[in-house]
Amino acid sequence: MTLAVPDAGDRAALADVVGRVVRLDPAAVVRLRSADDTVALWAGTPFAVLVTTTAPGRVDPADVTVMASDLLAALSVVDAPELDPGRPVDDRWRGDLPGAPAWDVVGAIPAGEVEAIVARADASGLDATVWEAGGARVPARCVVAVAGMGWPEDGAPVTVALSGDGAWMRLDAGHAAIVRHRRPALTVLV
Repeated sequence: MTLAVPDAGDRAALADVVGRVVRLDPAAVVRLRSADDTVALWAGTPFAVLVTTTAPGRVDPADVTVMASDLLAALSVVDAPELDPGRPVDDRWRGDLPGAPAWDVVGAIPAGEVEAIVARADASGLDATVWEAGGARVPARCVVAVAGMGWPEDGAPVTVALSGDGAWMRLDAGHAAIVRHRRPALTVLV
């Protein structure tokens, strides 16, 4: 198994995101997917939202789940364009991912408001709507996850976007994003 990310800066950006994921959940898993000379990284969080980022590169096999701590160790120690991301743990991935939707930007949360929103979330709960615009009702858990990841770092606003079909919400915070399914998952009882 190989993760190939030619640029050292891109590998460092991936390591930064994975490091933040591991700080939130040391037992987290990361799903790596290749498409069109880009590798996408997906990870769950304790806030029931996904973290995602991309970099030019590829992973072989093209869709694999690894331990976040193993990937972080490889990205931190191996200074080469190709590395072993860790052993596959595909059976540990739970949940679906958005396809390749077009994202419609519906607004932006000013960076200075993120902390205040998180403080209100303590009183209102993680599922309370803490921000609205353009048909998007952002639950506290999404903004808490942004803050939990240590974003935004540069004072830039957090961009809020909806997938073209409205099924997913995305909060972009610099080089990574928080993504959440907007429609409740249905449980099928057999």
